[in-house]
This record gives sequence, structure tokens and C-alpha cells, in this order.
Amino acid sequence: MENYILGFCIVLLLSTGGCAAGHEDYKKYLNMNIGESIKNQKLSSSPDAGKLIRSDYLIDGEGLTNITTLDSGILRYHFSRQEVLPNYSIKDYVGKCLIYYDVDPNTHIIIAWGFDEGGNPLSCRTWS
Repeated sequence: MENYILGFCIVLLLSTGGCAAGHEDYKKYLNMNIGESIKNQKLSSSPDAGKLIRSDYLIDGEGLTNITTLDSGILRYHFSRQEVLPNYSIKDYVGKCLIYYDVDPNTHIIIAWGFDEGGNPLSCRTWS
């Protein structure tokens, strides 16, 4: 009986020991911002940039890195959210979570978002 309990505890530990909760969850979070004002977003540089968030695999991003204007006049706000460091259990997610919001310059409403160049979209995820 003790072996079954021990085995169950080991399986439970291994299944919850991973840290990635979801890339799809993160995309849902970004979708919720469409139609919202960019003024409600944190637009300053992150005071915790470069600091570890989770153990040895997740550090804080820079926050808003720059704003560009597209040919159509739409403003593109570029964000560095987080960086995933190499770790044996999460190697597919290694890289920077770089996203952008496309914003109407007159209303400051977010009209779209996307994954920015130079990042790894899979590193953009919620973490448990």
C-alpha cells in the first residue's frame, strides 16, 4: 500500500513540476485587450527587468520597448514581456516573449495584436 501512495505522489509531483500552463491561455489574455484603451496598459519600462520571476528559467521583460507608426498611420506598441531561459523541462519555450499591439492613433483603442519579430511565440504563455 505504501508503494502505491509513494508512486501516486511521485506521478503527481512530476505532472505538476512542469511550469508551463499555456500558450493558448496567453493568446486568450491578449485577445481580451482588443477593444480596450492602450492607456489602461502599463506603458513604462519594467522596474524589475532582468530579475528572476520563477526559479532559474523565467526573467522579467523590459515592458514597452518602442512605438512605431505603420504606413497606414496605425501605431504599433512593442512590448518585451518575459524571457524564458534554458531548462531541461521547458526547452521548447526558450526565448523572449515579444508582442505588439496595433492601436488606433485617434482613439487609442487596441485593434489587433501579434507576436513580434525576434521572439519565440511559444515563450509567451501563462505559468503555473
